Amino acid sequence: MPTTAESVNQVLRLANEVNTLARRHGREDLSEILAKVAARWKEDETTIVVAGAQKRGKSRLINSMLGRPGLLPVDADVATNCCLALRYGPALTAVVTDQVAGSFPIDPGQLTDYASMAGDPSRRRDVVSVDVTMNHPLLRGVRLLDTPGVDSLTVGHRQVTVATLQRADALLFTLSAQDQPVLRHELEFLAEAAERVQAVAFVLTKVEDSANWQSLLAENRARLAAFVGEPGESGGPGERLRHLLDAPWLPVSAKLHEASAALLSMGDAERADALRVRSGMAALEDYIRGCAGARELARSATVLSAATSVLSALAAVAQDRVAAGSDDGTEPASRLADVEKALAELATTARERRRLGAGNQFLGQEVAGLVRARLAEIRRPYEEAISELDSRAKIDRYLDQLPDSVERSLQAAWDEILDEAHTLTTQALNEFLASLGLAPAEMDLARVAMPAVRARDLRIEPSAPTRFDFFREGVPAASMAASIGLMLAHLTPVGFVVGPVLAAAVIARRRGWDEVQRNQASLRRLLAEQFAQASGELALALQREVAGWRTAVEQTADEALAKQRRELEARRAELRSAAAGDPAGRDRARASGSERLETITALSRRAAELRAEIAAAVNAMNAPPA
Repeated sequence: MPTTAESVNQVLRLANEVNTLARRHGREDLSEILAKVAARWKEDETTIVVAGAQKRGKSRLINSMLGRPGLLPVDADVATNCCLALRYGPALTAVVTDQVAGSFPIDPGQLTDYASMAGDPSRRRDVVSVDVTMNHPLLRGVRLLDTPGVDSLTVGHRQVTVATLQRADALLFTLSAQDQPVLRHELEFLAEAAERVQAVAFVLTKVEDSANWQSLLAENRARLAAFVGEPGESGGPGERLRHLLDAPWLPVSAKLHEASAALLSMGDAERADALRVRSGMAALEDYIRGCAGARELARSATVLSAATSVLSALAAVAQDRVAAGSDDGTEPASRLADVEKALAELATTARERRRLGAGNQFLGQEVAGLVRARLAEIRRPYEEAISELDSRAKIDRYLDQLPDSVERSLQAAWDEILDEAHTLTTQALNEFLASLGLAPAEMDLARVAMPAVRARDLRIEPSAPTRFDFFREGVPAASMAASIGLMLAHLTPVGFVVGPVLAAAVIARRRGWDEVQRNQASLRRLLAEQFAQASGELALALQREVAGWRTAVEQTADEALAKQRRELEARRAELRSAAAGDPAGRDRARASGSERLETITALSRRAAELRAEIAAAVNAMNAPPA
């Protein structure tokens, strides 16, 4: 078995040879893949990603392991909104990176507001990441990344986690002993993760309250083995995921570990030690330290994955050259037919892209509809409150409070509208990409700042005195005075005096109520104008953002389809050229392709052998003690 240094040096030599081969054959795009992976080589921290579905106990596990319960946001249905990084530092600090405001420090006690879906929407909306430092020995040379759940309701959450794996040296994948066994979407995430990360460990959380966690662990292993062995292209997932079958499983209990710490603080060291052993946390900590020690091995595996991908792309072209130079025209014709078929399918996809893209044009209108519906809903309570204003004094007091109240309502509505618009846009655009066979894109619509809504002049001018209307007021008043006077005349001689006085009071009250109704109508009109203006401005802001995202996503789709077309057309041209050449030209093409293919095959074989060695070394170094 080679030493770690020998294995690492062999990987680096192999990567350089693959890079040289790609450049020699004009594939700068493939060379760039290796360059990006190699850029992380000199980082002095081991990056360990903690991932898993929601409610699997990721954040509580980290809190317990670091001895700070409540540090990271945790609740029964938590969905971490961004990537949380924890690294060593002399003191407990937290720094937020925000798309609008840049980076700024916060009190660690405010992490929930900035990093959880349960926090303050106005604060978390623009947050990209939060970096936390703390003085804990486990974090020396280690960076832990807490990620959103891989089954989150928003597509962007899963994509945040997948993107984080590009920077990972190791993966802790959490499953719960209190929930169902590993699910299909979790296995599919693991398949994607295994392409990027060699060092993987499964952490089974919440074993303290599960009487049958051992049987659940066995079932999880069986499901993983069945998934790895599924048939499919190139032998199914097994070739890429075989190392997952040898990955360690670490049953742990954050609850027991926290109880152990509590007993130790009370001086009961014996019982504390017993609970710590039962918690399984020591094995997990040993694994993390092992990952720090095996950092170069883990990064070597990442480089090998990239090199293997590059070699596969180069091999396809070399095989075409060999086939095109064959004396038997059957294989070149078959390959050419496959390329022609792929080009025809791509042309169909391009036409479908135009049809589906036309549907995306209505996204802005749908989002505007969301704005109108939500603002109509929050305007309703204002309308009801106006009906209760029965005097000019009350109307004036209401007008004094109205601008601030409307502003708060619009901000609250904006946060809800963003969530709805984000879901609508993400789903529609990623369905568009999926229909074209392309990977989903992450939408940042939830980070759009609310536009400044121009405030209207919410004032009502005093009503001018209304002229006396003889038919509307005089006739009814005279009739009322006569009726009341006759009714009271037999009781008192002053009845004919009281009648007109009472009638005048009723008419005065009626005129006052008419003025209140006019003021209420004016207030409703002002409110309607304010909400109509706000609706237009908010809708326009969102429509612009949606249009920008639609354009970006459709441009990405066009570029991906164009790249596929260029590669297929290049293969078709080479096949046709070689097949149409003279025998000597075909011989040269065959010899050139065969020589290139031999080199690629030898490099691929070396990569496979090195990957097996490194996988065994990583698992051996990180294996929990017996």
